Amino acid sequence: MFADDICQKYPELKPEDLRFLLSEILELPPSRLYSRLAFNDAQNEQFESAIKRLQRGEPPQYIVNKAWFYGLSFYVDKRVLIPRFDSEVLVEALSQYIKGNEKVLEIGVGSAALSIALKKEYPALRMHGTDISEDALAVAKMNSELHNCDITFHHADLFPLGESGFDIVFSNPPYISENEYQKLDIRVKEHEPKSALLAKKEGLEYYLRICNDLARYMNINAIVAFEHGFDQQERIVNLTESYGLKTLQMGKDLSFRDRFVIAKIIS
Repeated sequence: MFADDICQKYPELKPEDLRFLLSEILELPPSRLYSRLAFNDAQNEQFESAIKRLQRGEPPQYIVNKAWFYGLSFYVDKRVLIPRFDSEVLVEALSQYIKGNEKVLEIGVGSAALSIALKKEYPALRMHGTDISEDALAVAKMNSELHNCDITFHHADLFPLGESGFDIVFSNPPYISENEYQKLDIRVKEHEPKSALLAKKEGLEYYLRICNDLARYMNINAIVAFEHGFDQQERIVNLTESYGLKTLQMGKDLSFRDRFVIAKIIS
């Protein structure tokens, strides 16, 4: 049986989800899925179980406990958001401003995919990550050990107690408003952690809180980077500039939608 035959057998499911499951369960690179596929009994049982979960709306990444980001594989489960490829543009953009040994903080570290991607590129970074969810931090620590990355994690609401002097702070905080949350794809709304998605004040709650405390935790000339919703860029720029930051870059994601803002503390 070929991958295309399996996709035709389940027309209600997304072909890319089925191919992802096949690649992970059969331990084959995506390019090999165009050959005839052979299942042993254990793999067949695993695939049939995965199909049932997929039909109930569960994301394939949670089914196999794996997601790919920046060419690296990460453990994921329902305690953390699934890393999105669109976030890779923020890693690429931040790289332009990194010398190599800065003190860096990711606020809302989740699975730690972004922090680990940067740490792999720049091993000398003094990387810190915070999350209000202890469950998320457990996953982040698992991934940092998996990739042999030295990251200091803090159970904290935004900024870590007892730390300051950061050269770079970046965050992909919750930014979905209550109205937008009701319209989300059912597999996001019913399976991914609500606390990592939903934000008050029309989605701007955490950007406001972070900007309000930046001066206490960051050095002058430090870099601040925010990932945001596709329709929030102008509001994020207005917000950061109202706190005295200078906008350095406004960027788009892989689908050419507004996705991130990078700014600099100048006062």
